[in-house]
Amino acid sequence: MSAPSPAAPRARLPRWRWRDALWIVLALAAVVALRKGESSYEQRDAPLLQSAPAAHAAGRNFAVEVGRLKVAQAYLLKGDFAHPEDRTLRSAGVWLSVLAKVEATQRPGYLSAQIRTRDGLVYVASNPERPKLPGFTLSQRELAPGLPESGAWFFELPPDRLEGAHLQLYWGSLLPVGGDSLVDVDLKLDKAAARKLLAEAKPVLDLRM
Repeated sequence: MSAPSPAAPRARLPRWRWRDALWIVLALAAVVALRKGESSYEQRDAPLLQSAPAAHAAGRNFAVEVGRLKVAQAYLLKGDFAHPEDRTLRSAGVWLSVLAKVEATQRPGYLSAQIRTRDGLVYVASNPERPKLPGFTLSQRELAPGLPESGAWFFELPPDRLEGAHLQLYWGSLLPVGGDSLVDVDLKLDKAAARKLLAEAKPVLDLRM
């Protein structure tokens, strides 16, 4: 009868020391700190908000002088070849027109505008067909360097969004990303100013030209 074979020796697990645990804790803390220091994707891709006065707002490749504001409930527009009769253009809210003088400073292109309300909602300027005012609406109008243009942007928004609204401007047709400038103009529409605009709003404003 053969003798039983000796049992294989059990592997000894390394004994953790308090110094090892301390180094691991410190390493994890360093990783967390580095991640907190990194900006999020949203922050890196968001435009750089740049406050500017209405009298002289300037951004990448543009300069703007913001003029009068006017509110109307509807616009009376002159007919054209496709629709010869005059027509009334209404809105579900109110129309806000922002008169301005604009200029490209370096190269030709387009200047876009939007209204940002005090609660963060954004209303983009209407396209050139709404209202259709050739030579006056600034939406999608190509600008040439050194040739100032005058006109207006038109916005449709609820009347209760006027108070605290800001005008925001950016070069090109797409909202800037990657730290590009988004110029923010405070329209000074406090409660009294907003009420005044609404009180003076005409049921139908004649824009026939």
